[in-house]
Amino acid sequence: MIKYETIDFLGGHLTAFERDGHLVFISLANDGVAEFLSEYQGYELEPDTLPVVQLFHQYENGLPVDWTRVPIDFLSGTEFQKSVWRTLNQFKGTLTYSQLAEKVGRPKAIRAVASAVGKNPLPIINACHRILPKSGGVGKFRYGTLVKTQLLTLEGIKID
Repeated sequence: MIKYETIDFLGGHLTAFERDGHLVFISLANDGVAEFLSEYQGYELEPDTLPVVQLFHQYENGLPVDWTRVPIDFLSGTEFQKSVWRTLNQFKGTLTYSQLAEKVGRPKAIRAVASAVGKNPLPIINACHRILPKSGGVGKFRYGTLVKTQLLTLEGIKID
């Protein structure tokens, strides 16, 4: 059984999904349940109150949150993707895709790293919003550049 809760977040919504006390998916879509079901079929969902959502309220209010202390798990993904996601969870600051590829020990696999980042099931927790293009600017984000910019601003990261 997957439990979930939706909260108001940054002028939109955040839906957190948890299984056995581990966060497994975060959606910033208007309909997080629909997004989850489009990614993962065959799971039973149950609305519930999840204590972890308080951390997202703290984060939104500019308070520091140590996301590495939140228990996480993955419902799918290759070992390579999971290694990219775990690296995203552990690093501080910003990186380019090529720097991230170096960190996961696959310096020539920049496209594969970028693909894994795009499939990250735990945005914010696994800080894919901190991956910035070499050419400058904010770059792409599944939920749009406005949300990515808001997340970076919350963390005090300035983009030229």
